[in-house]
Amino acid sequence: MADDGKLNRWRLFAELSTADADVVLKACEERILVGGEELFHENDSGDSLFIVQSGRVDIFKNIRGDVDRSLASFGPGDVIGEMSFIDGARRSATARTTESSEFLVLSRQSFAKVQKERPDIAAAFFRNMAAIVATRLRTTNELYREAVSFGIEATGAHTLNLKNMAEELRRVTLHLVGGQSVAGRILQMDHHAAGYTVVLKMENERLTVVPYHAIQRIDLA
Repeated sequence: MADDGKLNRWRLFAELSTADADVVLKACEERILVGGEELFHENDSGDSLFIVQSGRVDIFKNIRGDVDRSLASFGPGDVIGEMSFIDGARRSATARTTESSEFLVLSRQSFAKVQKERPDIAAAFFRNMAAIVATRLRTTNELYREAVSFGIEATGAHTLNLKNMAEELRRVTLHLVGGQSVAGRILQMDHHAAGYTVVLKMENERLTVVPYHAIQRIDLA
């Protein structure tokens, strides 16, 4: 039988009754690894997902040669390997325990039996998995945005064209977040602790300061 306390913390079994969760849990196998062991390696074939019962697992992505980048760390209740479970593709990263850890392993073949005998439980299980994948995708998108932003800040690339426009006193239209737009000539770019701002001289000779992050698009006159 499933532990009600654990199930309440496991998103994969959200809104499933204890009895329904047991149907899935009975299709799982237990696996125990010591610290430093790999659960799977990047580019390995695989079709199983892993539910962490205890311990901790770090996820790594090989960047080049012997250089790995840590992507995430998972603990009790978390799910690992769900992508290969869904599509049967090779592992996209490496999973390695940081301490002695216990897992429940669910293969596609074992789950196929649940789908056949209890499609209602399988559907609820997949809904929960989809929610987990969606959350991770949003996190990945945000990390990507921050990485790109950091690269742009580091190189100063995002200010180069605007500085050229300021030097040439080019007339532009700045389209802003929220649907507004302002037109005029860029006089200068200023850098503050909070980021860059654009000083714009409008047609009525008034000056306005626009935060760079508020600009969605720039059109040249």
